[in-house]
Formats: sequence, structure tokens, C-alpha cells
Amino acid sequence: MSAALQKIEVVCPECGQKQMESENFISTVCRDCGHYFRSARAGDSGRRKIRRAVIRKRELACAECGAVQEVAEEAQSSTCLQCGRHLELGHREITGDHFGSVSLEGELKIGPAGNFSGPRARAARILLQGRASGSLEAAEWLRVEGQARLRAGASGGKLEISAGAVLETGEPVLFQSGRIDGELRCPMARFAGPLHVGPAGAITAERIGFTELTVEPGGKVRAVGEAFVPAGV
Repeated sequence: MSAALQKIEVVCPECGQKQMESENFISTVCRDCGHYFRSARAGDSGRRKIRRAVIRKRELACAECGAVQEVAEEAQSSTCLQCGRHLELGHREITGDHFGSVSLEGELKIGPAGNFSGPRARAARILLQGRASGSLEAAEWLRVEGQARLRAGASGGKLEISAGAVLETGEPVLFQSGRIDGELRCPMARFAGPLHVGPAGAITAERIGFTELTVEPGGKVRAVGEAFVPAGV
């Protein structure tokens, strides 16, 4: 069994920020100013050697600068080595009123009693069961199960609106694909891939764009449609 690693407090030589690191750390990035610095003990051959367990890693792209790096699968936070941005990797649930912005690489759930009133929420996946008014950006998917009236727009991978749910925005909706079983109201909607409207689904917009449109019997689309060929075809 390997010995447990101890944590020590280190000070950023650039801004004075204090943070905790492994006692055997070689280099790190300041979580406040992003400055990269090495441990004063990095060249100390007399430090205690510890047999380390294999750490499983996964690739992560920074939402701000797009730089790709590896992080441990169990990590809840990290720092982009390119731009210094703090990356929150876990999941979060909003159960009441929330007025600030949210940015994380995991899943954001806005619960049935939740109300997101901040200017922007960005996550890999967003499940909206309560209310929201700010911009929503979901890299993988945005699933709407409640009533949302956004001042700004929404964007991401796949847009899913469940039966009985409503998404209304004041700005364009931009997604890779869509499945509308509830109601979507917006000035313009653009889907880089297929758009499917279920039997109880409805879209009200000035214009919608798609590569393929399927409207099941009972579904409604009130908009000027524009079919386009995907890039590279």
C-alpha cells in the first residue's frame, strides 16, 4: 500500500496567492493569476519518494480558449494550463433563486423549484425543470422540462423540449440538432443537423434552418423554413 501524500501551503511568487499542493509537487499553476511556477524543492533529490498509483485521466477542452488537456477522472476542479481559467468539473443543482453566472464542465440541473436569473449558464449538459431567464449554453445537450423565458438565446449540441414544456427566447436559438415535443418560441432557430418535431410539438419563429426536418402528424411549425447542406458535403 502506498503512503498517503501530505498537502502543503505554497505561495505564488507572482501575486502572493496561497494554495494547497502535494508535498512532492514539481510545478503548478496559480489558481488566482494563472502564473506557472516550479517548486523550490523540484531539484531536491533527497525528498521522500512515494510509489504512486496509476491515475486514470480524461481529455478536457477549456470553454474559454479551447485548449485541450488531461485531468484525472475523479477531479472536481482544475486550471487551464493555457489561459489560467479555473475549471469546475463536477455537477451542480440549483434549487432556489440563483442570480450569478454559472460555468462548469459537468451537468447543471435547475430543479423544479429552481430559478436561474443570472446572465449566463454554461455547462456540458443542462437539465431545466424550473425557471430560467439568462442565456443557456450546453455543449452536449439542453433538455427543457419546465417553463423558460430567456432574455438572451440558447445554444449547444442537442436541444430537447419535453411534452408540456416551453422554451421562449428573445434571441436566436443555435444547436446542432433538435427534438421538440413541447413548444419553442424564438425569433430564429438554426440547427446544423436534423430537427424533429413530435406530435405535440410546436415551433413559432420568424425563420428556422435545418439540414433535415421531420414533423410528425399533429406537430406544428409556424416559420419560414430554410434547408441547407452541411459543410463538407
